[in-house]
Amino acid sequence: MNIGIVGGGQLGQMLAHAGQKIGHSFKFLVPPGECCVESLGQVVHSDFLDHRMLAEFARGIDVFTFEWENVPLAMLEALATFAPMRPAPSCARVAKDRIQEKKSFQDAGLRVQKFAAVSCQADLAAALEHVGVPAMLKTRGQGYDGKGQRRIVEKSHAALALAQLENVPCILEAFVPFDFEISLIAVRGKCGVQAAPNATPIATTIFYPPCRNQHINGILHQTTIPAEGVLPSVLQSTKAALQNMMETMDYEGVLCVEFFVMNTPDGQQLIANEMAPRVHNSGHWSIEGAVTSQFTNHILAITRQPLGSTTTHGKSVMINLVGVVPRVHGPIENVAVHVYGKSPRAGRKLGHITAVGENAQLLAERALNGY
Repeated sequence: MNIGIVGGGQLGQMLAHAGQKIGHSFKFLVPPGECCVESLGQVVHSDFLDHRMLAEFARGIDVFTFEWENVPLAMLEALATFAPMRPAPSCARVAKDRIQEKKSFQDAGLRVQKFAAVSCQADLAAALEHVGVPAMLKTRGQGYDGKGQRRIVEKSHAALALAQLENVPCILEAFVPFDFEISLIAVRGKCGVQAAPNATPIATTIFYPPCRNQHINGILHQTTIPAEGVLPSVLQSTKAALQNMMETMDYEGVLCVEFFVMNTPDGQQLIANEMAPRVHNSGHWSIEGAVTSQFTNHILAITRQPLGSTTTHGKSVMINLVGVVPRVHGPIENVAVHVYGKSPRAGRKLGHITAVGENAQLLAERALNGY
């Protein structure tokens, strides 16, 4: 198939690497400027709202997907008139709005912290009364890697925080005193539709092991698999709720949901924080650490082929390379280095390393410090 990817960053790059290995070709819709996919297929540069260029991008495409949800929804909907968009634009709509995201979590049976919509300064008093402090004020859209949010420890600070976020529509969330953070990466696909278009699709949802995440300055620093400390019963019920949400959304592809893990006197709780309707940074380890990577499984799902096994090859540790890519002094067994080819910039993800095996943490640290 010829697959159209909206976006040209490292996620698109890794999707194309995975898809080319199983016979697919790629075309990319990328905003003007630098991208990571020039050598991986045809690149159409557009501001995302040029309908002439959208039609050019859509020519010859069998199925679309996106590597980043913070793009104009109207553009995704327009592309979906040319060929299927998987996951559907409606899934991106949920993820683009933190209020809708929280409501979707609640409807599926996932736990969320207290929250309130803040559309303007006049909404702050009621929101603070409901949510309390400390709290996090976040823009309803466009936030990632710690961007678009402010922590509020005193109610009197809220007005300034909203002004610093340029008075755009926001969500006020109760601060969660979590013990650690995890992400759950699931993939849902429909098999058999291509061979028998009139048959009822057989939907399958599978999960990767929970990933334990450590952030520095709001940016993911390290992911460890499997996440230790999550109770099996809590994990099972959370997976069931997440599967229910994906079925309700009629989701196709990889979905990641990040959770705060709290150990309370009443038992362990997983608080759903946010979702990404695409492949996710915390799943990069799966390239070397799982039988089938999240990237390959996303391609299999959107092309409606049988999904691959998410069984791991053992423990894995993934560390992001942010801001600079140090020099490699030689290969280290069971360690893979991925460099995306992006220009260095403070806070920018330029690559990652993954170590696999019983001593994965030691290997990862050795690789990182040995550059």
